[in-house]
Amino acid sequence: MNRQRTIALIGLAMMALGAASAYANDMLGLWKIIDDKTDKPTAYVLVYQNGNAFYGRMMATIDENSGLIKDTILTRKDKADALAGDPPFCGLDFVYDMKASGRELKGFIIDPKDGKEYACTIRRDGDKLTVRGSLKGTGGLLGRNQTWLLASASEIGRDFVLPNPAGFTPVIPKKK
Repeated sequence: MNRQRTIALIGLAMMALGAASAYANDMLGLWKIIDDKTDKPTAYVLVYQNGNAFYGRMMATIDENSGLIKDTILTRKDKADALAGDPPFCGLDFVYDMKASGRELKGFIIDPKDGKEYACTIRRDGDKLTVRGSLKGTGGLLGRNQTWLLASASEIGRDFVLPNPAGFTPVIPKKK
């Protein structure tokens, strides 16, 4: 009887992990970040998987005044000078170590403008992601939400080709 219970519990655990993984895979792809204060788009991020973790790599930034593409992963002009090594914004893995947890991803996000790190939760709702950054240790209570909209590479530029994330090696940024 104990053996049957053990097998049943293992089966349930595997099904739960499979469901969490399926939800996480729905978050893969290109997303347009909408600033929670101005309601304007600020950047494009590619959510990708490496091993059993998920990451968000900046693909392009948007000029806040003109609304046009300012920089891309192909040009990498603008630097995140609040981070060690002054890495370019584009190409930066600013969302990292995200793990599937039910219908969410949980991990970390760093603000490339000031280098502050936050706990992060991501949840998909249709063609939107709700990305919540919160102070570590608050259980998500002290923080704010951002909306990311499903996007296509053609929004970045007619000739822009999205890199294949299979070749990405995550690089976790650090504050100076």
